[in-house]
Amino acid sequence: MAIATTNALDLDITDQITKRMQDWRASFEAKDVDAMMSFYADGDAFSAFDLMPPIEFRGGEMWRQNWVDFFQTFEGPLQVEFSNLEVIASPDLSIARLMVRLTGSMNGQSSDMWVRTTNCFRLIEDEWLMVHDHVSVPLDFATGKSLMHLTPTKPFG
Repeated sequence: MAIATTNALDLDITDQITKRMQDWRASFEAKDVDAMMSFYADGDAFSAFDLMPPIEFRGGEMWRQNWVDFFQTFEGPLQVEFSNLEVIASPDLSIARLMVRLTGSMNGQSSDMWVRTTNCFRLIEDEWLMVHDHVSVPLDFATGKSLMHLTPTKPFG
């Protein structure tokens, strides 16, 4: 669900970003790294904070390899569900924030997790491209453990 905006331009941009997110999801579920890379800005114009090391990804080749390695850990199909999608739209920089559920079989074990995601898009040569991707999970500071069992309907455990 996209957040309500106040003018026609913002609504059009919100629709464009929402479509980009849906198309990204389809390429992710297909494990199509080439298609996925078409959503990101080239070179050092792109950065990411992800669940896996390093602490920061810079540039497309490093990010491409991350996806190759990630998909190799999953057997069979992957499914992605979006929840609470909000788009903050402006003419040249827009943000999508949402919860993402990933289900599949990872390293031989069933995986079902929710992550928090923020994607920053910049309008580059008439195309909305991600310039920053941030994925995280909550952390229990007392134990140092990730709280991967939390969901949008069960946010506190």
